[in-house]
Amino acid sequence: MKHQFFTIAACFIGVFLMTHPVSADFQVGTAVRDITPQQDLVQWGYSSRTGPATGTLDPLNARAAVFKTGGDTFGLVQLDLGRVPLKDMLDRIRDRARTVGVDDIFFTASHTHQAPPVDIDGDAKYLARIEDLIGDAVVEAANNLQEARIGVGRTEIDIAHNRRLILEDGSCMMVWRNVEKKNIGPVDKEAGVIKITDTQGKPIAVFVNYACHPVVLGPDHYQYSADFVGEMSRLIKDDTGAECFFLNGGCGDINPYMDKSPIAEGGVDTMRVVGKEIADGVLSVLNGIETVSPVDPSLQMATHYVEVGTRWDLTKKENQDTLRSVYGYLFDKYMVDLKPDLAVPITIFLMNNNLALVGMPGELFVEYQLELKSQSSLKDTFMVGYTNEFHIYFPTIKACSEGGYGANVNTYVGVGAGDKMVAKAVEEIGLMTGKIHPVAQVSDFILKENVPTPQ
Repeated sequence: MKHQFFTIAACFIGVFLMTHPVSADFQVGTAVRDITPQQDLVQWGYSSRTGPATGTLDPLNARAAVFKTGGDTFGLVQLDLGRVPLKDMLDRIRDRARTVGVDDIFFTASHTHQAPPVDIDGDAKYLARIEDLIGDAVVEAANNLQEARIGVGRTEIDIAHNRRLILEDGSCMMVWRNVEKKNIGPVDKEAGVIKITDTQGKPIAVFVNYACHPVVLGPDHYQYSADFVGEMSRLIKDDTGAECFFLNGGCGDINPYMDKSPIAEGGVDTMRVVGKEIADGVLSVLNGIETVSPVDPSLQMATHYVEVGTRWDLTKKENQDTLRSVYGYLFDKYMVDLKPDLAVPITIFLMNNNLALVGMPGELFVEYQLELKSQSSLKDTFMVGYTNEFHIYFPTIKACSEGGYGANVNTYVGVGAGDKMVAKAVEEIGLMTGKIHPVAQVSDFILKENVPTPQ
């Protein structure tokens, strides 16, 4: 009788495990689409250009990755564009993705200045075309899901400087180009590298998180290009066979040393050299990154709106007139309707409870990236700018007092907006991982103490 009981129990447990696996597989799929315009459109990013693009130097791509564990499926889309498209388009792509089981998508742009506009200044035919192509990439990535392994590493990249030189009187002087590689201000030379492989160790995707404006090519360049991001991604894919996704970080005050390299002085070659330098740094550590199947795979994606306010009282005509004189027609298109209670989204993509991508909707100063890394309860926490919306610059409070581009010029969010966003991100990572309890628990009162042993 006892033997019969154990046999029945074993059969029941076996059936239960077949229908209710103890841990879900970690699956990843990728796909890519070329979203380079088929016509010569104006280029986004530099106001001094006098005409449209004249061709293509290298392709602009939309790269999609879909992640799945159990009943949770999320996408990440990286676009070789100056900014992400407007929310209406992103939401339509999300709706399409849900038809193939993708719950939500983390959209981010590389911030190249050699792509066409995709906001309200964008060409209607081009926008319709890339909406279809981006959606196609997400659907294909969802259809390409396979069991995967993941690992994280880091490498040092030295191609960039802080473009804000603080003078003795406490004011800021902009240093756009820094060929001498002088130490001007804070930078983050660390590049985070996320490696995804199949179960046999073959690379599927490489994600590179690094903070730097992709502006080696300047306004005298009239061809579509992903700038150094495209060259880096091409070289890494050629070497590994994996799609390479660039996740730009908090680069609001960070420029490449070789900023706006003139075309007549070899600007294209300079861009390729910078891209190769990043690729070489990534490839130098890639083989040493061990990928593993997560012990307890899980995915979470959450978006929270943080009220940051605005720095201008747009109910006053003199303020409207001032901004209109600076921004021209762009003021009426982008800023005139800004509300004093402006709220912006931050998006946290948490993988396997130990890796967090924190999406920020614009260009945060690098100090915020360093703060996020130091304050997060997860070692592997990476800031990703240009995510889901675009609200230009987020300067530190100190930078606001110093002035300069991105601190007082070309920014409209309230003073301290970045502080609020980082604090919210750190809090939510703690809550999502269970490291912070919204209501205190008895376990919170257990102390670990180093009590000396009596001699």
